[in-house]
Amino acid sequence: MIRDIESKYTEKFETLIRLQEKVKQIHPLLQEQFPIVVVENKQLNIFEYEKGRYYLSHVEPDTMNIPVGVRAAFPLECVRNQAVVVVTGEVFDTINEQVVIFHEFVHCYQYHTCEMQLRETFELAKRSVNTENYSWELDYAFPYSDNQYIENTRLLFESLDKKNNKLIDLNRRKLKECLSCEQVEYMVWQEWKEGFARYIENQIKVSLGLPTNHGGRDEPYRRITFYEMGSQLISLIVKNSPDSLYRIDELYYALKNDAFFE
Repeated sequence: MIRDIESKYTEKFETLIRLQEKVKQIHPLLQEQFPIVVVENKQLNIFEYEKGRYYLSHVEPDTMNIPVGVRAAFPLECVRNQAVVVVTGEVFDTINEQVVIFHEFVHCYQYHTCEMQLRETFELAKRSVNTENYSWELDYAFPYSDNQYIENTRLLFESLDKKNNKLIDLNRRKLKECLSCEQVEYMVWQEWKEGFARYIENQIKVSLGLPTNHGGRDEPYRRITFYEMGSQLISLIVKNSPDSLYRIDELYYALKNDAFFE
């Protein structure tokens, strides 16, 4: 059974490795290979990278009931608490979906570089540890339907479209002013974590001649809106401070302090 699973995915992983070779110059994180877990038949099939290939290192039962279509990254105890990419097998079917694996690579890279240190800097993350609320990143009660939030987000996207720096600054301040401190913390965190992953994803797509991903740009606004907003703001930061691309903690503080044009 284990040999069958490994054989089934051998060619798919070889294709992924070749694709990664084409885009690895975009960022140092793409020169790394992170463990990839393929969920199938209620099992976690854990593939690790060694000597130029992915191999099936071991299989664990899926006690989390992970759904088909999952695209995620999180630390896994059975892989020495490393951050791993978790997917189901159809992710290998198209090049667009394979690029999503690299989006998840970003989250592994964030986890292993500065994510845990950054979490210690804001109350929402610290409180989640104390209350054992580990799903706050997904289900935080953000006021997406608040009229002021909607209007100020719309205006900020419009000013980004116009590339009007003065308006970007103004509308960013207005957006933050209509939110509580905790809501701003959540927004900035998502813009950094998911926005940077979206930014790298789109850089990869540009290099491969694929349509870029701008999901979340249009109303109704929701959590995925932070992916797009963060990506656009990070693009401004990197344009004005190219070294920040490689110091991703600096990207977080630039988003927090609205340092887009320094």
